[in-house]
Amino acid sequence: MKRVALMGTVAVLAGLMAGCGPINQMSRPDPATGRLIDQGTSADRFMVLNCIYHGWSELSQNVDSTSYARQGADRVRVYRGHDKDNNAIYNPYVDILQGGFGARVQYFETPGSNLSRDFENTVKRCMVPYAGSND
Repeated sequence: MKRVALMGTVAVLAGLMAGCGPINQMSRPDPATGRLIDQGTSADRFMVLNCIYHGWSELSQNVDSTSYARQGADRVRVYRGHDKDNNAIYNPYVDILQGGFGARVQYFETPGSNLSRDFENTVKRCMVPYAGSND
């Protein structure tokens, strides 16, 4: 009887642990600050990065990626020129962070920029875990 109770406890704890962690936590998007997506996905971080990079490359010529823009995140961004202080302007951009066994994706646009929804839709499409591999 003790063994069954112990196995049941372990199963419950394992289930709780599987549901905890950064991958399942989601803060609210905040359009006033430009954060339109802030969500976890079970898709691989680098597959999400590559998918967004290639998708955005079809929408704009000036797409690049960097891991230096934010600590612990890879960023895909679209270069839009320079401001009056000669600082580079990137709009939109997306940060991809490690999140448990997947990725955490944060998508940003400059408020009021009225970009094509294709950028945001590409991010949403790339968050779906890739299920076509059988390796």
